[in-house]
Amino acid sequence: MLAKTTTTLFAAATAAALASFPAVAQDRALQFELGLGVNVAPAYEGADEYTTGPTGGAGLSGLNWGFLNIDKGDGLGVGFGPSFRYLAERNDKDHARLTGIDDVDAALELGGKISYRWQYAEVSGAVRMGVTGHEGLVMDLGADAVTMPAARTEFRVGPRLRFVDDAYADTYFSVPTGVSLAAYDAGSGLQSYGLEMSIRHDFNEDWAVKGTLGWNRLTGSIGDSPVVQERDAGSLSVLLYRKFDWRW
Repeated sequence: MLAKTTTTLFAAATAAALASFPAVAQDRALQFELGLGVNVAPAYEGADEYTTGPTGGAGLSGLNWGFLNIDKGDGLGVGFGPSFRYLAERNDKDHARLTGIDDVDAALELGGKISYRWQYAEVSGAVRMGVTGHEGLVMDLGADAVTMPAARTEFRVGPRLRFVDDAYADTYFSVPTGVSLAAYDAGSGLQSYGLEMSIRHDFNEDWAVKGTLGWNRLTGSIGDSPVVQERDAGSLSVLLYRKFDWRW
């Protein structure tokens, strides 16, 4: 009798679990956005000439999968997301000043970003590691004042700091002996400080456009490198974003 009752209870529990499984699966969700656009910036860090090239962006607004539950909701509070940066290859064929210095392949940096948002301000920090081109570590810190000058339009402005480790500094700013430039050993620390402002307009739930204007100044050991022709640099980018909401 006990065995029959136990079997019946087990069957009922199994049926209930199977019946609830589709509902759980439907709760899995991923909300993110991808951006593609154009960027105007120095040909390489420290160059005095500018080039135009492609650029990209990404953001994570929600993730519900297993023990992971990230929901930005109204956008306030703690936020998480990916962080990546692409640097074009650097070689002495294009820049005679760098003759004799090792060429650097195109670099891709991958990492993560954390932020905290109040109604009219946000602070953020991002850490990335080079997976191609260099093997260094890069950390960005920023703070923004945030306003909404019109419906679906957001304006930001605030300071930026970038720190790099020895591997990054050595790859891009050290100079070996026996070349036209003076030998130099660049070290880790604060690479640059600057200011950035951006304006973003969301056309609807799927599409948005963002323009960003920035200025930064190379400083410290890196700013003193013979590779650097111009410490101050500006940048301008325009990206079109597509938002996605995947549920399964």
